[in-house]
Amino acid sequence: MCAVKVGKLAKVTVGTWVTQGTYVVAEIGTYSLSGFSRDTLESTSFGDDVKEYTFVLGDAGEVTFSGNYDPTADAAFNAVSPQEYLRSCCSNGLTMTSGHLRFYIDSTSYMTVGGAGTLLLTKVHAIGFDKAGIGTISFTAKVSGGAMVTV
Repeated sequence: MCAVKVGKLAKVTVGTWVTQGTYVVAEIGTYSLSGFSRDTLESTSFGDDVKEYTFVLGDAGEVTFSGNYDPTADAAFNAVSPQEYLRSCCSNGLTMTSGHLRFYIDSTSYMTVGGAGTLLLTKVHAIGFDKAGIGTISFTAKVSGGAMVTV
């Protein structure tokens, strides 16, 4: 049997330190994880015919997510929209810890930064409008100190 995942079950949620639970970041329709990579340093020495490399630090990558712009406030979510909350986190230099920002792959499983890692929102509220379309918004978060894990 095929074990592929259907995108229509995906969603992005955010939790806060003030309120309990998580809230859907409304109108998000796309997210992407750039993946984990590991840097290398050249370790070639005299007499070698082929370059040699040594693994060094890993880079857990970044997460981008985007969708339709929705500034509507959510009374249960500190009277601001989750999209606005993410903007506020970036502006104030707040980091997202494990489980705080969740990228669902189906109705129960999600990806989040693992262990002691954090997500640093590096670009928020990138808004675009077209005369014949719906307003869009995008966000980018850098994964720091730990890789993304599936829960």
